[in-house]
Amino acid sequence: MSNLPLAVAAVVSILLSFATGSVAQTVPDLPLAVICFNEQTKTWTVGYLHVVKEDGSAIYVAPAGELGATVNAKGLVETPTDRPAGSDCFGKTLKELRAAGRVMEFNRN
Repeated sequence: MSNLPLAVAAVVSILLSFATGSVAQTVPDLPLAVICFNEQTKTWTVGYLHVVKEDGSAIYVAPAGELGATVNAKGLVETPTDRPAGSDCFGKTLKELRAAGRVMEFNRN
């Protein structure tokens, strides 16, 4: 019970950060999700934003938990080194994927 005021203060601080936009200013312009076609399995995969690293790179994962894509800090979808690169997103930039309608953006309203 003695930690309750501390927990409430932490939650209020986080909510204020969201309200004032200070958290949003620290996150790069990343989409909520990227949509890729896997040439090997002939299936579409939606990778949702999972982790944003300090350097601005991000990891997208599919709902089943498999790694979808890693986007470097420059906005390039990196080709994996530990598995076959069957997805058509690899090697493209977020700008290219946006132009092709292959991202889902955060609703910033």
